Formats: sequence, structure tokens, C-alpha cells
Amino acid sequence: MRVSQTASPARTPLETFFRFSEYAVVFLCLVMFTEGLLPRLFASETDPESTLLRMLWLPVYGFILLGCASMPMRFFSALLRIPFLVFILVLACASWSWSIDSAVTERRAIAIVATTLGGLFMAMRYDWRTMLRLFGAVWLFMAVVSIVSGIVAPGFAVMQDVHTGAWRGMWWEKNALGGHMARASFLMAFLLLMDRPWRKLWAAALVMCVALVLLSTSKTALIGLLFGIGVLVAGAWMRRGVVSTLSMLWAGVVLVAGAAMALVLAPEFVFQLLGRDATLTGRTDIWTALMDAIAARPWLGYGYGAFWGVDSQPAYMVRLATEWAVPTAHNGWLETALSIGLVGLAGLIMSYLLFVFRAARLAVRDWTGLFALGVAGQFLLFSLSESIALQQNTIVWVTLVSVASKVALSVSAPARSRQSQPPRPSVVGRHGPAARRAGM
Repeated sequence: MRVSQTASPARTPLETFFRFSEYAVVFLCLVMFTEGLLPRLFASETDPESTLLRMLWLPVYGFILLGCASMPMRFFSALLRIPFLVFILVLACASWSWSIDSAVTERRAIAIVATTLGGLFMAMRYDWRTMLRLFGAVWLFMAVVSIVSGIVAPGFAVMQDVHTGAWRGMWWEKNALGGHMARASFLMAFLLLMDRPWRKLWAAALVMCVALVLLSTSKTALIGLLFGIGVLVAGAWMRRGVVSTLSMLWAGVVLVAGAAMALVLAPEFVFQLLGRDATLTGRTDIWTALMDAIAARPWLGYGYGAFWGVDSQPAYMVRLATEWAVPTAHNGWLETALSIGLVGLAGLIMSYLLFVFRAARLAVRDWTGLFALGVAGQFLLFSLSESIALQQNTIVWVTLVSVASKVALSVSAPARSRQSQPPRPSVVGRHGPAARRAGM
């Protein structure tokens, strides 16, 4: 196991002070990106971008830019490894010129660039263990605050009108809490397996995050939680040998085929089992209406972040067709097509596929690759029903960029640097899998 950047016997007390000061600033920035608590205090659900919140983001952006500027060679080298991500960022910024609301696009384009650079900074600055520990610390903090608020101030942390009794924690609604805690549970489970010095802490954090998923009553979050844990279990089993790998692949094929058959032959039963109706709580009606909007401006879209503006005529037509005040596309891929068109959507798909391909390569020799595959899978799952792709000021996008960039840097490392390292023991045990944990 590589020595974490959190401690070094060669570091002076002053250097240690600055190092932990940096961690504190990063922690606060990541808490901002969770979108928890502060929007509840200083904004409204219908207008989450208050003037005060915009001002609070400025020092966060400044820190990110300063961090990237402090390592220019590493920064430009990292950009070369994520070409499709750079492409969609350039397209988002350029969409100001054809946006239906250029002021909103200009403001949000700056925000998505800063958000993406925040993820890139995490990947460049820290090793795997330090980066994941920082994310873990943030989610542990948010889980503790959500649980305490649910006990002390249930009127604030528990929904009272719609979905009465469902917990929402520091966020506006239960699905946000459930989704965040499902992703956090996967991270905590991975750290529980990999980060032996803090294993008890991550075990307690995992219990809290799982409890919050259940308290949120979000079915999608529960599926995401089970998927994440399933990835770790499947990965551990498949590393036992060829026979185990083939048996797990066969079991996966059977499960997917069985689920597909059930959805085709008995859709009502499946939807009842998931607690959904056939329209996925009205989402299919939204998606049908959005197809016409995308067809009207297919290639370059309506401008980044501009479609759902208050004075947007296309959004008004969608709301008229669905007969309710639709706030988002409730689908990350359709949201991207609305913002930067099919050209931008193609860039996002290529970026995602490149990430998955690299993560699969890394997973062959390293458990961090398996973690990256889990992150990719959860992102895909939640993006099908929520607008989480290419969204500014959100930790979901920061995490995806961080992990994707870290994977890109890991698989692009010179082979000789790996060959020069002595063999490492198994992460599971003396007689367990032989895969390594680079950077963990």
C-alpha cells in the first residue's frame, strides 16, 4: 500500500499545517458541491440559484482555478487524456452564441467548467486513497448532519406534505437524499474493504448511509445501493479464478434476461414491485414531449442550461403538453441533448464509454478499476431518471470527473513504473485475489 498523502515523516510541522489546511478547504468546497443545507437556507426549491449562493460559489471557483494553475504541466497532460470531456465543455461555452438565454448560458457555462475542473483537480492532486477519503469524509459529515436533523428537527429533514414521513435530510426532496446516500454507501463499502486503518469508521458510515437510503423510501436509490454492493461482491467472486468468473457472468446474463422478460411479459407487476406506475411517475410523458423539442433544434440544442428558463417558450410548450410545471428533463442524456444538442450528447456518450473501457482495463489488475466501474454503473442508473449529467455545482459531476480522470491517469501511467514496484500482497488475504490496489 502506498503511503497516503495525509501523513509523511519527512514533512515539517509547517508543511503539515498547510497540508491539513488544504484538506479543510477541499472538504468545505465538496460540502458546497453536495447542494445540501445551504440551498435550503438561502434559496427556494423553485429558484435554487439565489444571488447570495452565487456569491458563495466565487471563492470555491477561485480555489479550484488556483489549484489547477499551481500544476500547469500536470493539468494540460490530464486534459489530453479526457478529450471528449474537453469537447463537451468547449461546446457548452460556445453555446452562448446560439442560446435562447445567453445570460443564463454564460453564467452556467462558467459554473460547469469550474465544477469539472474541481473534479480534475482532485484526480491530479491526490492519490486514490486520499481522494476517496476526502469524499468519504464529506459524505460521513452529511450523513451525520442528516440523521441529527431528522431527530432534532423532523419538520426540516422529513417530508410533511408530499411523501409524508420520507426523509429528505439536507436536500429538497427524498430522491436527492436517497441517491446521494446510495452512492455514498458504495463508496463507504469500498473504503471498508480497502482502507484498513480506518475500517471501523467506514463501517459505521456505511450503516448510517444505508439507513438513510431506507428512510428516504426512494426505490431508485435502493436499486442503486444494491447495484453498488453487488459490484463489490461480484468483483471479489470473479477474482477467485476463471470458473468463478464464468459462473458470475452466466448468473449476470440470466438475471438480466429474466428482468427483461418480466418487464415485457408482466410490466404492471414489475412496476408495482418497484412502487412505480407505467409512466415512471410522469417521466415518460415528459420524455415524449421533449422529443419534439429536441427535434426542433437537434444538432446544437438551446444553449447550455437555458432550456428550462422562466421565459423559455420551448419549456412552456413542454409544460403545456404535460399539464404540470416540469422543472427538468428527469433524464441526464435528454437534458444534455436539450442543452448542447445531439453533437454534445455524442460527446458525452463517447466520454462515458471511454471511461468504462479504461475502468474495465484497470479492474483487471487493480481494485480501483472495479470501484470506477461501480461509479459508472450508478451514474448510468441514476441518469436515466434524474438530470445529473453535465450539471454545474453538483458533487455527482465532480465525483464522476474525479474518478474518470484518475482512471485515465492510472491506465496511462508508464508500464515501467509499475514493473519497477515489488509484488504486493492480495487485498483480500494471503490466499485471496491477486489483484493490486494501486494508490490505495
